[in-house]
Amino acid sequence: MHIRLLDTTAIAFATLAMTGIAAPALAQDAQAQDAGAQDASDNSGLGDIIVTAQRRSESLQDAGIAIDAVGGDSLVRQGITQADALNRAVPALTVTNGGGSNTSIFLRGVGNVTNSSYNDPAVTPSYDGVVLGRAAGAFGAAFYDLARVEVLKGPQGILYGRNATGGAVNILPNRPELGANHGGFTLSIGNYDAVSAEGFANLAIGDNAALRVAATRQYHDGYNRDDSDDLDRSGLRAQLLFEPTDTLSIRIGGDYTHVGGVGTGASYIGAFTPGADGYTFAASGLDSSEGMNTDAANAYRQTQLGAPGFGFLTAMNEQQYSDNTYWGVNAEVTLETGIGTLTVLPAYRKSDAESVFYGPAFNTAYTNEQDRQFSLETRLAGTVGMFDYVVGGFFFDEKIRNVGVYNQEFVLPIQRYTHQTKSLAGFGQLTANLSDRFRLIGGLRYTRDKKSIDGLINNFIAFCGGIPAITPPDSFEAGCATPGNIPNFPNFTSTGDTVNWLISQGYIASGSTDTASDQVYPLLNGTGLILKTYYPVVDSGSYSRVTWKAGAEFDLAPQSLLYASVETGYRAGGFQLSEGNPSYKPEFITAYTVGSKNRFLNNKVQLNLEAFWWKYKDQQINYFTVSPDSVLINTIDNAGRADIKGFDIDLMAKPLHNTTLSAKVQYLDTEYKKLNLITASPRDNINCSSSQTGDYLSDGTTPILSFDCSGRPLLFSPKWTINLGIEQIVPVSDSFELVGNFNTSWRSSQYGAFEYLDFEKIRPYWLSDAGLTLRQSDGGLSIGAYVQNIENKRRVATPQSSPIGFAIARYTAPRTYGLRISASF
Repeated sequence: MHIRLLDTTAIAFATLAMTGIAAPALAQDAQAQDAGAQDASDNSGLGDIIVTAQRRSESLQDAGIAIDAVGGDSLVRQGITQADALNRAVPALTVTNGGGSNTSIFLRGVGNVTNSSYNDPAVTPSYDGVVLGRAAGAFGAAFYDLARVEVLKGPQGILYGRNATGGAVNILPNRPELGANHGGFTLSIGNYDAVSAEGFANLAIGDNAALRVAATRQYHDGYNRDDSDDLDRSGLRAQLLFEPTDTLSIRIGGDYTHVGGVGTGASYIGAFTPGADGYTFAASGLDSSEGMNTDAANAYRQTQLGAPGFGFLTAMNEQQYSDNTYWGVNAEVTLETGIGTLTVLPAYRKSDAESVFYGPAFNTAYTNEQDRQFSLETRLAGTVGMFDYVVGGFFFDEKIRNVGVYNQEFVLPIQRYTHQTKSLAGFGQLTANLSDRFRLIGGLRYTRDKKSIDGLINNFIAFCGGIPAITPPDSFEAGCATPGNIPNFPNFTSTGDTVNWLISQGYIASGSTDTASDQVYPLLNGTGLILKTYYPVVDSGSYSRVTWKAGAEFDLAPQSLLYASVETGYRAGGFQLSEGNPSYKPEFITAYTVGSKNRFLNNKVQLNLEAFWWKYKDQQINYFTVSPDSVLINTIDNAGRADIKGFDIDLMAKPLHNTTLSAKVQYLDTEYKKLNLITASPRDNINCSSSQTGDYLSDGTTPILSFDCSGRPLLFSPKWTINLGIEQIVPVSDSFELVGNFNTSWRSSQYGAFEYLDFEKIRPYWLSDAGLTLRQSDGGLSIGAYVQNIENKRRVATPQSSPIGFAIARYTAPRTYGLRISASF
């Protein structure tokens, strides 16, 4: 830990040294106004957060849209250093990770769970105004030196770079300041050998240019006994601002992040055994912190049989790890013209992600992926008479190369693919100022997405006996459970290496070959056979849609806004590596919103209200279904339609000069009006009513079932979410004050997977954090202590039903605590 502490401290102070100033003096970023912090000169009322969600700078209270924003100072105070911690600050949001570099974002139940990187996110992530094709690039990066994070709720079909059905999350860094030389740092240490350091320096370069550099180093040991759920992240960001004239501004930025360590972990809850009367569940007896690669976890794993070889599983054959690099360059050019403000946003991003992971109970999964994207957005915003307008165009070009292996011991899927997306859009929004208090808004966007995939799936499948496999208890008599009789596949990324290994181990004949076709290899011991499938997927196509928005705003009073809108959203279909089902269709949503934003009692009380009703259809979901040629496959498919409705109440109050109270309440009622899942054994462990379709899998004996899950809620959609907070400032002298804060949140029960099994139901829970800080009254040096998850209970974050019968889950962090020191000068 001492080496890590010196490492991270050096980063912070090296960044500070760039300013040429020796002594720290201030605890908060001087750009507090950009971060949405309260004006330091007058803390008698509630402060404003400035947002740019509508492509213009405005107070959050003046934005007639459904939006949450968390300022940079609040992110630091709440210890939010990565994306999944945003759940604590934004009631509508859930960020999950089930393994590897893929990240899933849900907003009011709209989202997508997938291990396939080519499926577009339903909630669009953005960094510095640049829309990202993959969530991992933005959410794998560290949160440091940020102005704010904006969370837009509902379809973003007009002004944001790509269409999104659920919403958008925009991560916005602090910008360079002209004429200012200052810097700052925050350093914290805590349990689990946690060390976090970040620093920034803002340098004036003459009168019309400035450079801002920021860096971070974050580390903590794993929360699980197999060292998983750890953190090992480094980041660097630089921005140059140049304003040669009063009408021209050029800002160029670059950022780099590396994520290492063991990575996301999970633990065994238990396992399901099929029988004549359905599935029987048996608990593992392991706790939430065991992980999947300890002696106890591997001993439990080896008590379970794996289909279709029906031999006993082996211990994990490789330690999981992450080695992910994300970097990018972007620019913002703003020119004031006679007809409006022209903004041009070119950006290039690249990621290289290699990881070994176990979820959901694989042995093991390996992915090596390279993503690159180029985007260009151009907007013109201005005013003509009573009309305010924004018009623009958008171009997006993305290419993904992936090699993946998902070792299930008796099934070894090997995948390779190249996936490309090109998107073109034209958009416009018009605001008619019919009076000083009443406005009408209308917007249109035309989007055309072109996608293609060129890939290959090879599966090596070890069968006990033959096809169909001999199942227990007969499989025991056939000798399939005898160690070594049926091969437990190692991790290979090529079919040739796999065939050569089977020959070298004496499983198949020495003259066996690897050809570009389906092949059957009889086992020399007579216990069974190995089927190698060969399935190339080469496909392409286009999707297009016009999305629209209509709205109205009325100023009830100088600090009271009433707004209403209806807006449509669309998420393009796509192409996938899936036998017999290479494509899926677009999904659509229509959102109705009514809201009011209010300030009372000389900015002492803020009350924001929102009611919403979303109509969702053709949702893209990922599950095991049946292909047109009657083969059981994992695929993205369009299933069902749903209603989403509820309301938000957001209350803040400053009853005393030094006391701030906050309360956020979301009521969410989600229901699938139609959700039919088509599947078959052994993927038919679904807690919904079922009936036989009359068809059978290609083996001719396994019936295909239809499960009616209508009436079930959407995933990650708790009916009630409550966030409560208090901040109290106590002066202790003329120069110092003590600041205490306490935040707690309540989530009612919610489901985290489409099987709707009991273990996939996330139980209700409270989660509480607290902090105590001593700081100089004028903002100088501060030192404080914090504790997160005071209850010290690890809750299910991401439940998963494994293809090989296990019930597993990733859990939230245990209680963490530490000390934090901040300064700027």
